[in-house]
Order: sequence, then structure tokens, then C-alpha cells
Amino acid sequence: MAVDSAEGVISHIQADFADKRDSQYLPSIATGLQARLKDNELVMANLLADTGYANGYNYSLLERKGITGWVPVFGQYKPEIEGFPYNKEKDEYSCPVNKPLPFKGFYTDPDGAVFKNYWAAAKDCKVCPMKANCVPNIPCRKITKTVYDEQYLRAYARQHSRRGRQMKKLRQSTVEPVFTSNARFTYLFRKYIPVLLKAN
Repeated sequence: MAVDSAEGVISHIQADFADKRDSQYLPSIATGLQARLKDNELVMANLLADTGYANGYNYSLLERKGITGWVPVFGQYKPEIEGFPYNKEKDEYSCPVNKPLPFKGFYTDPDGAVFKNYWAAAKDCKVCPMKANCVPNIPCRKITKTVYDEQYLRAYARQHSRRGRQMKKLRQSTVEPVFTSNARFTYLFRKYIPVLLKAN
């Protein structure tokens, strides 16, 4: 369900199966909503959603559509890896003793998400004085990050900006109450309407 945050009006609604994550439904919701608004000569410039709708593909999709996504990144995401600065030009990390972790290829997980792999040389880690604390049980240090890391970084920056905090309050005060009220009304309808029909 999509709600116009300015007027509190339901702008789009659709039914989906409950066997997928919320994030997997955002593309169809955003596309359907954008089409509906376009039919009424309206433009969607911002999209507010909770963390359940966050993933790299969705951030990328919204950017391609020219929509600013105010969707908080999930708590496990870290914009930086402490002690391992990233060099964007070389596309490689460096470790605390200044040894490189160059890009080594792509990896696709069982859910279809694609990641980039960065590995240090085993010969460097073998003689490193920090190995016992860094990688005690494997030959070398490895870093894996999503191919959508730049989109995540931009979403993270928006989330922690002053505007991002305002958007969170806007979502919580206008969008979420509509959903809650609708859910409560549906519950009451299902509970009491059959009773009233029987009474008549």
C-alpha cells in the first residue's frame, strides 16, 4: 500500500503473496504507483519506506527512475571497515599494515545477490604480526561487499542527514498511521459484520 504523505490518501494498493520479503515487492509497487500518478499528471519525486524494503537493487532502481529513496539501510550495513580503507580508483582495500586487498571477482549467494570479493595475498598474511588477531584460522584476510555498495552509501548518507531524520518522522506520522488504521478497520469489519448480519 502506498500513501500520499501530504494528504494521507491511499495512492496505490496491491495484494501479494506472503512468501517473499517486503523488499522483493518494492519494484512492482513503485512501478505501479508511478504509472498511476503519471496517468493523473503527477510526478513521484520521493519514496518513503521502512527498512524492510531496503536492498541494493531497490536503491538502484529508484535512482534510475529519478526517485529519491528515503529507505533506511539495515542495521548490519557498515559504510566503512575499520582499519581497511578503500581506494576507489584502484578498486582495492588496504590492511592496517598497508598490504593490498585487490578485487578478485564476483560471488553470487543462494538468494541471487551479487557481491565483490577482495583478498589479501596469503604470503603477506602468513608473516603478518597481526595475523593471530585478524585471521587466525584462514590463510588470508577476505572482504566481501555488495555490488550496490555505492547506492548503499548514498542511502546511508541520506538516512543520517537532517532531511533524512525529517523524512523518518514524516513517514511515521503520516504513512504508517494510515496503514494501522486500515488494518484495525479490516479487523473490526471481519469480526463484527458477520455478527450484525446474523442479527438481521
